[in-house]
Amino acid sequence: MLKSLRDVVVRNPTRTIIAVSSALRLSTCALLVVSHRLLPTWDAEVTTLAHPIASSLEPFVRWDTVHFVHIALEGYQSDQQTAFLPGLPALMRLGGEAVHRVVAGRGDVSADEIVLVGIFASAIASTAAAIILYRLTLRLFPKRGDFAATTALLFLLAPSRPTLHAVPYTEPFAALFTFLGMLLFLRNQDLAAAVSWACGSAFRAQEIILGFGFFGWKWILQRVWTDGPGFSIRHLRRLTTSLPIFASLSLIAAGPFLAFQIYVFRHFCSIGIEAELHPWCFEGIGMSYGWVQRENSGFLRYWRPLQLPNFLLAGPVLALSFASSYAFFAGNPATTWQATLPFLPVPSRLKSGPTASPGHFFAQPMDPATARRLVPFVHLSTFITSLLFFAHHVQIILRVIVTNPVPFWYAAELVLGEETDEGSTRQRLRKGAAAGKDEVPARRRSGWGKSWARYCIVWGTVSIVLWAVFLPPA
Repeated sequence: MLKSLRDVVVRNPTRTIIAVSSALRLSTCALLVVSHRLLPTWDAEVTTLAHPIASSLEPFVRWDTVHFVHIALEGYQSDQQTAFLPGLPALMRLGGEAVHRVVAGRGDVSADEIVLVGIFASAIASTAAAIILYRLTLRLFPKRGDFAATTALLFLLAPSRPTLHAVPYTEPFAALFTFLGMLLFLRNQDLAAAVSWACGSAFRAQEIILGFGFFGWKWILQRVWTDGPGFSIRHLRRLTTSLPIFASLSLIAAGPFLAFQIYVFRHFCSIGIEAELHPWCFEGIGMSYGWVQRENSGFLRYWRPLQLPNFLLAGPVLALSFASSYAFFAGNPATTWQATLPFLPVPSRLKSGPTASPGHFFAQPMDPATARRLVPFVHLSTFITSLLFFAHHVQIILRVIVTNPVPFWYAAELVLGEETDEGSTRQRLRKGAAAGKDEVPARRRSGWGKSWARYCIVWGTVSIVLWAVFLPPA
């Protein structure tokens, strides 16, 4: 089925991606509502918002969505709420008020209107993210429409189906602005890329990493050492001209996040008794986000026996993410060194590393320029995956993976490679039968690509039911 859908995407990408995304959203919402009606809710107390909500919308208000609705209706009332950036609550509030004016004309906006706007906006964001991911992949691999189509379809089948295809959540927006910024970056539209990542930083804090990472890689590492390794006066001159550009673009990308931290400080840390209730007002530079995150995460703080089930649930996604980084680094050791440490000569032992392979267009691209462009993408993926594995709530990688294109590129390569091997095997068997010989099939790949697709389908369905009855992971 994936193969037939891919062929349709290649012929008409935008329309087909919209159709597939809409079908997944309808089926996810339907199963969510049915599961909520047929099964008992694990923790009914959590669904009791301060404002009434229609029973049909209750399964859509779970976990972080509860906080998004509260913030949209009442603003930021506690320290813990400042961990949620204002992009989605503001969008839900503004959209809800617009809908309310059209429908009712007067009075206060309701929780129902805010939730419905969030659902509709998330639907647009997730679909647009898949379309942009298709175009981003095609930009990197212009002759591989099948690869771009497979990547987009695997993205739509991501493990956390509710947060991508049903409820108001930040991941669809973060994915959209992440991929859009990456596409603009590849087109050398750096200012537009910074603005895109700035929009994303209003939804998720990880967007600020993109600006510093990609612009640092381009304007510091690549521009300063454009003519090879070494340290000289000319390198210092290039650094002095590139550093202001890097700093400006990075600050633009991080602007909304930093502006929110200033707002929070002024809102909670005014002089008087109120400020004493918020310890972070007097720590460091007074950023609530770091304090809240430190209260809930930290290096190896999540590595406890009680959290083992969450590590097991995150295992398949962690494995794919780490495997994608390893496959690329092992396949492109010299290119990775040159793009990461251009001021140092490449060690001789790396120059004799694996050669490019026509069957591994992501892990070992035939074009060295493509491999070089992929290096910052893989570094970003490795960093985010390691951060979640060692210092955060590891289970959130089930939904955060949609903001990272690298695992989907690797999974798409595995799927296409396995299909090619199967086709070659059938062809060899037919030739052997026609010649009256017993042909020995060529060695087939591991089958991990199809296993990943099956896992996404099965776990995606299970996650909908768990979400409906308010069970983790979320």
